[in-house]
Amino acid sequence: MGKEKISSTCMRCLEIEDFLENLGPHDYDQEDTSPQTEEYNCIAYAIVGVTKKPWWPSARWKNDYEWPSHLPREEYLKETLDNFIQAFETKGYRVCSNGKLKKGIEKVAIYTIAGVPKHAARQLETGVWVSKCGDYEDIKHYTLPPTEGKNYGKVTTFLHRRRDGKPFLKDRILSIINKLRRKFLR
Repeated sequence: MGKEKISSTCMRCLEIEDFLENLGPHDYDQEDTSPQTEEYNCIAYAIVGVTKKPWWPSARWKNDYEWPSHLPREEYLKETLDNFIQAFETKGYRVCSNGKLKKGIEKVAIYTIAGVPKHAARQLETGVWVSKCGDYEDIKHYTLPPTEGKNYGKVTTFLHRRRDGKPFLKDRILSIINKLRRKFLR
């Protein structure tokens, strides 16, 4: 996948370029950004697309942020990667080994600093990644490294799910095995 040509007359997101010190004007599509908003965050945008409420497990934001009810709320700045992975699993994602584009598969990259999740980006069918950058715009960035740095850390985990919403074959087989176990263990 190559970078699409960017017009020199498009609108740069200077606040995002300052916030993400490795992001330059040719690392993202300046013609396709959202308005700035606090309505949702990067996790909500990565996990379910644009929503009306941000997602984060911090106990301090329990009333203002979505999080699966069966998963723990955690102390702010001590959130765990495992909790984030479990949240994405509720939406059909599974951990995978890389962010390489694969037809029919949607991928998510989770960024961490010292093991604490800070950001997530979602891969589109074209291979371009999308990120909701704090209260700033959503951007389409061509690769992941320009969004890594002091604020988001590095990508440490990839997850994937089928774009058609069906479970992976392995998950279907495990479901059948579990049903058979329950049937014969009665």
